[in-house]
Amino acid sequence: MKPQRHILLVDDHPKGLEFLEFRLQQAGYRTSIAQNGELGLEAMQRDPADAVILDVTMPELNGFQACRELKKLYKDLPVIILTAKNEPADRFWATQCGADEYVTKPADPAVILQKLTTYLG
Repeated sequence: MKPQRHILLVDDHPKGLEFLEFRLQQAGYRTSIAQNGELGLEAMQRDPADAVILDVTMPELNGFQACRELKKLYKDLPVIILTAKNEPADRFWATQCGADEYVTKPADPAVILQKLTTYLG
């Protein structure tokens, strides 16, 4: 039996992630949630994820900063930025920090699942 892939969701408004989390779990992923970038980094140290989905606008450490730190520690970790921000500058900063994908909210969970399949098989 193939081990369950772990997805870490990082967002300061986790209520908005309930449907995505449910769909990921239905697809066979194990999920965990951190409520900001700092807590996301701590969660990765305790229980490393196979991929991370990050919001941008969060207190403490924003999504771009958290992505940069995650990529320093876990170079090959797939990171998907999931945000309501849709300005060209935001997409630029996502690329600069090492994000693998940039998806705007409200996101279709099928799109997220397809992107995860691309990176995780």
